[in-house]
Amino acid sequence: MAAPAPLLSVVETRDGVWSVNERGPSRVAVAYFPSKWGAMKHAVRVARAKRRCRVAVLERDGAVKLSRDYDHGPDSHPYVETP
Repeated sequence: MAAPAPLLSVVETRDGVWSVNERGPSRVAVAYFPSKWGAMKHAVRVARAKRRCRVAVLERDGAVKLSRDYDHGPDSHPYVETP
């Protein structure tokens, strides 16, 4: 059975700061950004560096506004290697 994919949630705090929370089977991390753009860039950069990951933008009440799964497995690479 495969381990669950890490989750990166992007949410605005009460004081207007944006946070990126990473939760995975072996890691928990939080990063803060002054803008939504900075938080989203960080979340996508981290997601692209992992084999599988989900990025979710949350409302302040915790409801999922939108989400995207990133899967960088050997079969999902868009380029074909030639010898």
